Amino acid sequence: MSRLGSAGSRAKATAIALAALLALAGSARAQDSTKEPGRELAPSQPAPSSAGGSGEKLGPEKPAANRAIRAALLRTAAEAGRGSPELRAQMLAVSGFYASRGDAPIWLDNGKWTPAARAAFQRLQHAPEDGLDLRAYRVYALDQGPEGSLALGDVALSEAVAAYASQASGGRVDPARLSDLISSKPEVVRPAHALQEVAQAADADNKLQSYNPQSSGYVALREKLAQLRTEPSTIALLAPAPHNGRHRQASDASPALQRGAALETEILANMEFWRWQPRDPGADRIVVNIPEFTSRLYRDNTLALSTRVIVGQPTKETPLFSSKMEYLIVNPSWNVPESIIKNEMMNKLGALSRMGYSVHYVNGKLHVRQEPGERNALGRIKFIFPNNYSVYLHDTPTRHLFASSRRALSHGCVRVDQPFQLAVALLGEDHGWSEEKLKKMLGKSERRVNLPAPMPIHIVYFTLWADEEGRLAHFGDVYGYAAKMKELMTPGG
Repeated sequence: MSRLGSAGSRAKATAIALAALLALAGSARAQDSTKEPGRELAPSQPAPSSAGGSGEKLGPEKPAANRAIRAALLRTAAEAGRGSPELRAQMLAVSGFYASRGDAPIWLDNGKWTPAARAAFQRLQHAPEDGLDLRAYRVYALDQGPEGSLALGDVALSEAVAAYASQASGGRVDPARLSDLISSKPEVVRPAHALQEVAQAADADNKLQSYNPQSSGYVALREKLAQLRTEPSTIALLAPAPHNGRHRQASDASPALQRGAALETEILANMEFWRWQPRDPGADRIVVNIPEFTSRLYRDNTLALSTRVIVGQPTKETPLFSSKMEYLIVNPSWNVPESIIKNEMMNKLGALSRMGYSVHYVNGKLHVRQEPGERNALGRIKFIFPNNYSVYLHDTPTRHLFASSRRALSHGCVRVDQPFQLAVALLGEDHGWSEEKLKKMLGKSERRVNLPAPMPIHIVYFTLWADEEGRLAHFGDVYGYAAKMKELMTPGG
């Protein structure tokens, strides 16, 4: 037996303690010597047709291999009782999967490790390359250790594979722990699904790794992480772009991130943010990155338009979610949210009426509405997509605010710098749309225009973003989500 990892060497694939504990091995050897029933793993035999429960007693009707697996599961369950709730839940799920197959070994065939076991074992050793932390799990080094520990090794390998799949697919940090304004829900791979897929895969290494995001943004961060751990001085890090669009070297703006450890934790936090994103975001899509104050429109996965945006203030955060933009409205009216009426308008209702707002009560409830026009708070156009937050993209009459480099200034909606340019890009010049045509629609009545097809839109949060040349641009942690993510990713966080 040998340890695969050391928490202190992250530059190598050693942050993952996946090897057997020597004490556990000694105990296994001691039990072998006394021939304790169920501890020795005999050549595998066909599993019984009926599945036993996770708490069933060992019985002579099961093959010795299956009885050894159940004994190993009972032992690891007792050890897991001292672990975290997440660890206990993970091990309970693994135990349930074994029970569903009569406790037959998953990774052993006639007492020998399967090719899938060896391939999965190889991928587990490289887990730190994807920023995963499996130090709470362990597996026996294959082909080492006493024969009697094979059952424990099979179980430990299953637990590590299940944990890898869960973390890789977004199960490490629940988005709701950062904010209740994050409704991103990663599709976390369940233990039974992972074990079934990986054990039967022609290439178990590749199957296990595929549970990580495959997007270009994630891959760029993964490559930067590897580069940082081997050649830290070669990382090209850019500071946020000022309003003229030209990046500066980060050494001029964020010296703290020049320290390798600080940059590494920033990369790891942003890799975790990627796990929350849909695995298929759409070849055509809009991505609004809050820390960057930027919106991007992609066509066929190619950047078609980038524009500055204004996002919610730190006390009025723009929520994070995915939806589909369906239509836009030219000449929008503004139904003022109740919170804004209560907090900002109650002492100036008379002035609002003189400014063209409609102020009235319906069933005792105050309603304030601003009619369409050039002074409307939504400007001349807004972009609508279903969500639970009443958030949308829109124009604004206060255009001078786009000159600011830090644009967290709104009540939660996203203000767009070039709204008509975005509208034309969405509606399509090939469909006969132009800025001139849209501006001919300006007036005092709302005009709805449907998009040719619903457009996926993702409001995201990345403090690191790789540009087209592969260099990392760094943005401020405007809502503190990156700092919170780092805290939660720390053991015990």
